Amino acid sequence: MKVADIKLYYGYNEWANKRILDAAENVPPEQLTAPNALGWGDLRGLLTHTLNAERGWFSFLFERGDGDWLKPEDFADVAALRARWRDQNEITRQCLDSLEDADLTRIHSRERGGKRRELELWQALAHVVNHGTQHRSECAALLTGLGKSPGDMDLALYLNEQDISSSRADGNRRADIELLFRYNDWANERILAAAEQVTAEEFTLPNDFGWGSLNGALVHLMDAEYAWRALLKDGEHVEWLKTEDFPDVAAIRARWAQERQAFWAYLNSLSSDDLSATISYEGDTIRYRALWHCLAHVVNHATQHRAECAALLTGFGHSPGDLDFSVFLSEN
Repeated sequence: MKVADIKLYYGYNEWANKRILDAAENVPPEQLTAPNALGWGDLRGLLTHTLNAERGWFSFLFERGDGDWLKPEDFADVAALRARWRDQNEITRQCLDSLEDADLTRIHSRERGGKRRELELWQALAHVVNHGTQHRSECAALLTGLGKSPGDMDLALYLNEQDISSSRADGNRRADIELLFRYNDWANERILAAAEQVTAEEFTLPNDFGWGSLNGALVHLMDAEYAWRALLKDGEHVEWLKTEDFPDVAAIRARWAQERQAFWAYLNSLSSDDLSATISYEGDTIRYRALWHCLAHVVNHATQHRAECAALLTGFGHSPGDLDFSVFLSEN
């Protein structure tokens, strides 16, 4: 990774946070604090936690800000949260502006679960964005249920809106992309293992998260990897996989194992120069992207929809546990 790459991630992070805050400002106070089962009590709690994570990590990594844990009750409304987030955005930008490329491999050590773990600076910074994507997805599910959807928050949409299309060459990027996809496989497996515990009725129970059911969300996760591989490798637009073709988790797992093998064969065929090269593909218009941007989108997209799956599974009493990138790094 280069500093420019990390700044791209944080440009996306700030953009996506703004979309969530814009939507949250449209809900009445009683809905902002209405209890839910997603793990942080209510929408205000989720928003505060997402902000807390960024503040805490930047305090730890850069010794900027006080790092104290903010309380949801400290914020009477979304405007108060937005004001505090604006301060953090400025701290984040200043910290990133202070970095040189060589700084990104700096080792940071912290205690977790009674064990001391080490991670490179770029990994910690990537974790913060990935963590934000996970909890924004939960916020988006709550907001959609309240009739205030924040709309699409994909990294690909951010790249479209910002007209970001290319990237500098980087000889280390290949190993970084491989690490992100190893994380992606690990997190997908945790979701599938938990999904195997639900009943057939729960598996197809309707919900308003955008893909109809847990079954639909899992098929969409798998479908996105399949469709992007076909597009990036062969320039082919494939038909969407159909939820009804996968009646249970075993069927999804079998098809996904094939896709995982095919995706890794594709990744292993790529050089670092390939990852930095600009490609084109046709969507609603012709898009030009650095290949690694598209691959980063695949992982970010999966984080978003895994969070939806995790929320459903937790509601069914089968939480997949912590899906953080930092936990993956600790375990691997």
